[in-house]
Amino acid sequence: MIIIPQTKGGVGKSTVAMQVIAPYLYKKHGKKITYIEIDDENNDSKSFTRTEIVNKRMLGTNKLTELDELILMDDNHEVIVDVGGNKTSTLVLDEIKKVGTFGNIKWIIPLGDGELDGKNAIATMKKIKKIEDNPSENVIFALNRAISMQPDYIEEQFINFFGHKYIDSNSVICDFVKNPKYFPVKNDKVITMSRYLGSTVWEMAYNNTDFAQKAIKAKELGDIESARKYLFFRRIQTDAKDYVITVLNKIFCDLDTWIDIKK
Repeated sequence: MIIIPQTKGGVGKSTVAMQVIAPYLYKKHGKKITYIEIDDENNDSKSFTRTEIVNKRMLGTNKLTELDELILMDDNHEVIVDVGGNKTSTLVLDEIKKVGTFGNIKWIIPLGDGELDGKNAIATMKKIKKIEDNPSENVIFALNRAISMQPDYIEEQFINFFGHKYIDSNSVICDFVKNPKYFPVKNDKVITMSRYLGSTVWEMAYNNTDFAQKAIKAKELGDIESARKYLFFRRIQTDAKDYVITVLNKIFCDLDTWIDIKK
């Protein structure tokens, strides 16, 4: 099981869960992944109405005891748990602490580049440390909405994670964890487009629809508006493929070195 908690909302937990981890596990296992969203206030997974790589399920905070059996049974990492922010993450972590992880959980803590993001990531990590026997191996951070994938730029952007020799900060991840594992998730308009289209970037990239051919046929029929529409989707498809090649494939390689997928 892969659990994605953060005590702060709006840090991109659902983006990491659906745009990164879901396609990664789907590709590894070759079948749909179970995606559980625990959030009494928001249901971000509803945006992904056309995805075919997950089976979605909502779990209310009044039924958290169901997690116990799910954790015990999922020793092959086929379940993603997207945990809501604020009190929800605290409730989930407190519930898991009662029973334990059975060695079956990998944790991903997402954060943006804001100071509060860093402080809440540290708070989340401290809670996980009270649960997890081996946090140094089983916890990884997702640096969300990265402007660039260049290491130097990432370090400059995520001062709350790496710190900075000229800028004081009292809440830096690297002050609490030695050589923390992480992967950056580059911000891109294609992510926004994919949510409006109800799909994931990865699925859009591997959509076999030949939009170029459709545009040509529409032009031949004199349907210029449809031709423009197919050109638009062709651009999105190309952008999605570029994102997979330049961003997701690199993250997938990083995840391969972190997670043990049993087949």
